[in-house]
Amino acid sequence: MNKFDIKNLSTQEKIGQLIMAGFHGTTVTEDIRNLIKDYKVGNILLFSRNIESAQQLYELNKGLQEVAMKEIGLPLYISIDQEGGMVTRIFDDATFFPGAMTIAATNKVENAYQIGDMMGRELIKLGVNMDLAPVLDVNNNPKNPVIGVRSFSDDPEKVALFANANIKGLQNHVVATAKHFPGHGDTHVDSHLALPKVEKSYEELERFEFKPFVKAIHEGIHAIMSSHINFTNLTENGLPVTLSKRALTDLLRGEMGFEGLIVTDGIEMKAIHNHYGAIEATLMTVNAGANLVCICHDLPYQIGASDRLNQALLNGELSMDTLNERVERILKYKEKLEPINFSETYEDVKTIVENDETKAFSKQVVFDAVTLIKGQPIKLAKKALVIATLPTATSIADEDSHNSKLGLRLKQEFSQLDVVETKVQPTESDIEKLVLKAKDYDQIIYTSYNGNVYQTQIHLIDALAKLDKDLHVLALRNPYDLYYTKQIKNYVAFYEYTPNSIEAVIQYLKGELTPKGVAPIRYE
Repeated sequence: MNKFDIKNLSTQEKIGQLIMAGFHGTTVTEDIRNLIKDYKVGNILLFSRNIESAQQLYELNKGLQEVAMKEIGLPLYISIDQEGGMVTRIFDDATFFPGAMTIAATNKVENAYQIGDMMGRELIKLGVNMDLAPVLDVNNNPKNPVIGVRSFSDDPEKVALFANANIKGLQNHVVATAKHFPGHGDTHVDSHLALPKVEKSYEELERFEFKPFVKAIHEGIHAIMSSHINFTNLTENGLPVTLSKRALTDLLRGEMGFEGLIVTDGIEMKAIHNHYGAIEATLMTVNAGANLVCICHDLPYQIGASDRLNQALLNGELSMDTLNERVERILKYKEKLEPINFSETYEDVKTIVENDETKAFSKQVVFDAVTLIKGQPIKLAKKALVIATLPTATSIADEDSHNSKLGLRLKQEFSQLDVVETKVQPTESDIEKLVLKAKDYDQIIYTSYNGNVYQTQIHLIDALAKLDKDLHVLALRNPYDLYYTKQIKNYVAFYEYTPNSIEAVIQYLKGELTPKGVAPIRYE
């Protein structure tokens, strides 16, 4: 007998199970309480705006579940984009985990499993039972503005290997979500901002994009997130995958045999909202095959989507059979969730959440990933200048530069170094000033940050190279600078701009860290 029987749910409760709602606030606000009470919304999506500390997050999640159990009698999926690295939502107290390409650069698959297991254990103890991770996109386009180091590699076999080890670790504790099906790695448009189009043949997709997802399905992934991309040889009528029955039902369910939960990327993203409207798209994606619709930000869209689904049931645009099928899958997976212990307190879970061993392991993975891609390891000169690029959110998936402390740490650790910080997109005037300053030094250390996206950084590198000094470029996110210039003699990849990678830079410059990582991407 099923623990959660769909026959016990009202129509509104069924509709509520389809919606995964984001909200604004760090406590159980009146808006989210009413959404659960009146609209029976059955799932929550958290962002960093909801999180102040580990203890506050724990209390928030406990409070949300208490409301849901009282008003619906079913546990919430409480989800989060906790990929690690550059897409991290939980900063304080808990572990800052490494990102996908960092893990792959260690060349140790067991690290992917261990990080997944540790991350999943922390999340479930904090009350998060679904992770919208890992990324299974094959980053085979170096101009990609949104994926980059969020991907494990540009090699589909390596992505499949590392991602599925990570999934196994996560799914010891929480629902993992493979994203962004069938792959956001070969786009040059960010779907947060516009609708990307990919014109690859079906055969090309089979050789590259599909491979990690097919392996994940075979190995028991619980959830897959759809991408808002028009694959012209995959979807019908120019639709993005999220709204395509051919992609979600015929391909993912039918041909690939996926039995888990289909989750949408954020339905308010401009790739969807600008073309179809978030409310109408909610009905379209449910009919196409989705189980959980992420409506991340705005209450009017969440209420509007619920009302639209009700209307569609009345006028025949959505059948009760379709609604029941979508909801039954959700209930099946909710039955597997770890029971909520409402008598537990944060003190009961603190030793797992704030764990020194987990933090040390994550830091070591970041250190082990540091990769000398070209040239020689640095030997600090007596007269050296560091030009440090200040990080910025490259896409809406990122958080803003909560950890831009490299310049401060360099000044604390190296009295002999001069440090100047520069913008992520230096202007011609900025470049002229920096080159003029650099003329007075024997050695120049430049930390790049997504030169593939902010290409005036490449202009700065080329201008510095003309000085014929001892130039070292340290890539603190996407390691693609060498794709755009041949003027870099010494190039080291750190793969992320995080507290642990900042410490790795310090150790490297001191000569106490020898790069031993293996680049997960190819260089021509």
